[in-house]
Amino acid sequence: MAGIAWLRRPDGTTSRLGGGQVRVGAALLAVVIAVVVARCAMSSSAQAAPPEPKVRAAVAATLAARAAAVADHDKDAYLATDAAGAFQTADAQVFDNLAALPLASWGMAVAADQSGVQKAGVAHLYRVTESYELSGVDYKPVTGTRYLTFVERGGSWLLSSGSDGSAAGLTPDTQIWDQGPVSVVHGSRSLVIGLGGEQRLKPFADLADHAAAKAATVWGAAGWKGEVVVVVPLTQAQVETLLDSAPGSLAGVVAITAGEGGQALTAAPASRVLVNPEAFDGEAPDAWQFFFDHELTHVATRAWTTSAVPLWLSEGAADYTGYLGSSIVTDRRFLELADAVSKDHWQPQSLPTTDDFAGSGDSVSRTYQISNLACALIAQRYGQAKLVAFYKAVGTAPAGTADPVDHAFRTVLGTTTADFTVKWRAFVLSQAHTVAAGLAKKPS
Repeated sequence: MAGIAWLRRPDGTTSRLGGGQVRVGAALLAVVIAVVVARCAMSSSAQAAPPEPKVRAAVAATLAARAAAVADHDKDAYLATDAAGAFQTADAQVFDNLAALPLASWGMAVAADQSGVQKAGVAHLYRVTESYELSGVDYKPVTGTRYLTFVERGGSWLLSSGSDGSAAGLTPDTQIWDQGPVSVVHGSRSLVIGLGGEQRLKPFADLADHAAAKAATVWGAAGWKGEVVVVVPLTQAQVETLLDSAPGSLAGVVAITAGEGGQALTAAPASRVLVNPEAFDGEAPDAWQFFFDHELTHVATRAWTTSAVPLWLSEGAADYTGYLGSSIVTDRRFLELADAVSKDHWQPQSLPTTDDFAGSGDSVSRTYQISNLACALIAQRYGQAKLVAFYKAVGTAPAGTADPVDHAFRTVLGTTTADFTVKWRAFVLSQAHTVAAGLAKKPS
């Protein structure tokens, strides 16, 4: 994070008078002259460096002018807030990207908390809060942090760098408009923002529109009206940067939903579905819709997805919804589960925990599959409306509820966690044996 960018002065240097005998008077005069010169230099430096509050006020005015230029679509006025150089050249593309977005608002402001910025050792480096709202989808601003350096040019304080704090660990938040030329595609229920041109983005809008309609139909009781923002970079590394994730951490992750769980529709920005193009392209085309249906379920259930909701329920509900009407055959849905049961004699014990979702590979795939079967069992035995009511009851359980899941099993489904788990284990094994038997009949 950052701190106040106090003015820095260059280190003083000392010199030693030449050798030989010097009269005391001459030596004293030299000292007096040196002191006078030093005082004059300090006075001149102090006059040249304006007080920090004045600099900060000027910086705030520059940021306000920048926001006004974006609102007015005035590129010249926007670039006039930058010092000439590489930063201004790159910033021209940022302006074009912002101009392409359906912005309800965009702005920057000097953050109230500037603690830690001084560790970068850069004069006039400030922590700046960037905020924006997308028209028609965001009910609250999305905020991020920048670390911007300002320089004085002709009486104005202009932006000169957005990366000077990086060496000191002051990493700014990255937005899609920082990563290349942005295109925007409007779907019937989606807003797709990404790189690579409109032709590349249009299929994602189609997938999102279909998924939004399904999620709204199944989970409409959660108050979501079926609009989504989809962000599509060009590479996995760009997605990881947007999410501030470690390099390589999203390998194999097709898409991820970012949003504020447990928040009402009008109390937070819209959720964003970020697509990892490298993993997405590696999936069979008939699975693309499933992944969007899965993610849009997370979007639709956001208001109910509190810390009380276990992963087996949130991920199981998303997979359950994704497979509704899907052309993906059962053999593919439960392949890892069938192999584990038939070949390794694996047996389910208890409903999955958070730790069961960690890592990658077949064991995690199996965890998703048995979570899906838990939700499918609820829908099969009690009806889909009861699954929705069960999810809501868990997520909105009164404060102080000792076990929200068991409370929901009792009040919504008329059973207990223990009794349901027994039935679920039998259901999982039945599905696994059915799939394994079908696979055994297929020619190798």
